[in-house]
Amino acid sequence: MKSILSKHNGFSLLELMIVLVLGGLLAGVVATSISNGPVLRKTARDVMSSLRHARSIAVMQQKPMVWKMDIETKKFWIDGVGFKSKKMNKSIDAKLHTAESEVVNQNVGGVRFFPDGSSTGGKVDLIYKKQKYVVNVEWISGRISLQ
Repeated sequence: MKSILSKHNGFSLLELMIVLVLGGLLAGVVATSISNGPVLRKTARDVMSSLRHARSIAVMQQKPMVWKMDIETKKFWIDGVGFKSKKMNKSIDAKLHTAESEVVNQNVGGVRFFPDGSSTGGKVDLIYKKQKYVVNVEWISGRISLQ
């Protein structure tokens, strides 16, 4: 005769681990969808990537290339190539600091890259609430960094 106490009535360690992993994934998805932090980080990386692309085009084609940004419409693009303009999230504030010679009007300005890799320099501030990313372009070397 078998005793009732000998039956297994609990959860296995594997079942508990699966529930914890699924709960963690769900919490991560919810936290990401609530916060614009990842959107700000992605935008900063997109801006940095497009600046690097403009610099590499200038070096490869051996002609000056201009990266531009419109802070009112929150778009940025590379002049003179088939680069589609990218639009930033409307909740992100952008400020462009650039050489006076590269200011088109009060909302549009740019950074010019030269065939030797140098640039007119500048920086782009991207701000959401208390978070801030700065994409910096050095004028002598044309080096682009994210702070």
